[in-house]
Amino acid sequence: MKKIFNKKFLKEYTFISFGVFLVALSFSFFLDPYDLVIGGVSGLAIIFKHILDTSTFMLITNGLLLVLGLAALGKEFFIKTAYGSLLFPLMTYPLNALYKYLCELSGHDHLINTNDMLLITVFGALIMGLGIGIAIKHGGTTGGTEVAQSILYKFFRMPYSVSLFLFDGIIVLLGFIFVRDVNGNLQFTNLLYAVIFIYLSGMVTDQIVFRGFNKRAVHIISEKNEEIKKKILEDFERGVTQIHAIGGYTGADRSKLICVLSTSEFYRLKMIINEIDPKAFYYVVRANEVGGEGFTYNEM
Repeated sequence: MKKIFNKKFLKEYTFISFGVFLVALSFSFFLDPYDLVIGGVSGLAIIFKHILDTSTFMLITNGLLLVLGLAALGKEFFIKTAYGSLLFPLMTYPLNALYKYLCELSGHDHLINTNDMLLITVFGALIMGLGIGIAIKHGGTTGGTEVAQSILYKFFRMPYSVSLFLFDGIIVLLGFIFVRDVNGNLQFTNLLYAVIFIYLSGMVTDQIVFRGFNKRAVHIISEKNEEIKKKILEDFERGVTQIHAIGGYTGADRSKLICVLSTSEFYRLKMIINEIDPKAFYYVVRANEVGGEGFTYNEM
């Protein structure tokens, strides 16, 4: 038991739980009350909430998908997916009740006026993107259509990006058709807000998951590479890779330095390069993800 429930395990599931809580908060306070259908099981729950309350619908649907995933994908997938899949709808029960209670206290049907849909969309997307990013970053998931996506990939090799577009696209379209205003009219504005929501939450999720978004990989070619390398090793305490390069025009043998730094460290290095060799050639690329000593090992 000590090996299973170690510090790393507890840390991961604490963050996964917090991430799922944020997703549930976004759903209960920003999606469900304003009928914003953004895809997934939560979108289906909003479409059919006149038949069954959203929390119960998501719990039943995620449970059925988990059973399907267990049969088609095996026990390992089931264990990894079950926690977030069941925790998400369970968390929406008290959050939905809290939202209704706060509405009663305020004396209004909604906490935020329905005229402020842009505000609702932006804040809901930011919170949901943050929650999904935290959960995914620590190995968790909120389940839902991810099970169906994994099955399609295993048996039909359908890429996740295609199946995600397929499922979410169909659900958003169904929401547009069936979730109408009090007069029975189609809600074009809600469709557009749903697209904005999906885009913003995806951007935030990427920023959280790809932890190295503020890192820069610097490539340097200089006649004074040894001096520059010494400065990097001593002043920044970062590793440096030195590789052999050949000039395409001159055919001369050169060496190239490669190092990964934070944005602030790069600007310091830029000043050092200009001081040591103003004629040095260097270029910088954004590192979408960085792992290893100095970046992740010291966080274990």
